[in-house]
Amino acid sequence: MSERKTETVGSAGEAGPQAKSRNWRVFRRFGRSQDGAAAMEFGFVALPFLMLLWAIFETALMFWTNQVLEEALSQASRSVLTGQSRSLYASSNAATNAAAFRDAVCARAPLRLIDCSKLSIDVRSYADFGAASSGTASNNPLAGGKLDTSSFSYSQPASGQIVVIRAVLDYKLFLTSWASASLANIGSGHRGLVASIAFRTEPFV
Repeated sequence: MSERKTETVGSAGEAGPQAKSRNWRVFRRFGRSQDGAAAMEFGFVALPFLMLLWAIFETALMFWTNQVLEEALSQASRSVLTGQSRSLYASSNAATNAAAFRDAVCARAPLRLIDCSKLSIDVRSYADFGAASSGTASNNPLAGGKLDTSSFSYSQPASGQIVVIRAVLDYKLFLTSWASASLANIGSGHRGLVASIAFRTEPFV
C-alpha cells in the first residue's frame, strides 16, 4: 500500500514541470512561426495607405474638375467673342443673362463634374487690357478666405471691347480633416475653383 502511494505522489509532482515545459515550447514555436506575418504587416499599413490613396484621388479629381471648367468656359465664351451672345443672352436683366450663360457652361462639362447650382459667372467689358487687369484684381471673389460673388454680373460687350469672363465654382471636398485642410481656401471642406478668359471681341456689327 505504501509503495503505490509513493508512486502516485511522484507522478503528480512530475506533472507540474512537464506542463510548464510543454507550455514554454508552445510559446517558443509561436514566436518562431511566420504564418500570417504578411497579413499583420498589411493591417498596420493598410489604413495610412488607403488614406493616402484617397487623398491623391481627391486632388486629381479637383484638378480635373478645374480643367473641365476652364475648357467649358472657353467653349461657351466663343458666343461672346463673335457677338452671337447678343441674341442668346438678350434679356434686359443681367442676372437672367448670367444664369443662361452659366447653363451654357454647365452643358459643356462632361460627366456632371460641375454642380451648376454652385457656379457663379461674371462677364465684364473694359476699354483696354490695363483696365481689365486692374478691374479683376480689385474684385477677387476669394479674398479673405471667403467666397463672395455678390458683385458678379453680366455686361453685354460691344464690338472691339476687351472682355473678361470669370467662372467660380464652390467645390466640395470629400476629406474635410487631414487631407483637405491644405486644399480648402473658402472655409472648411470647400475650395473655390476659378476659371477665367480674356479677349477682344470681333468687329461684329
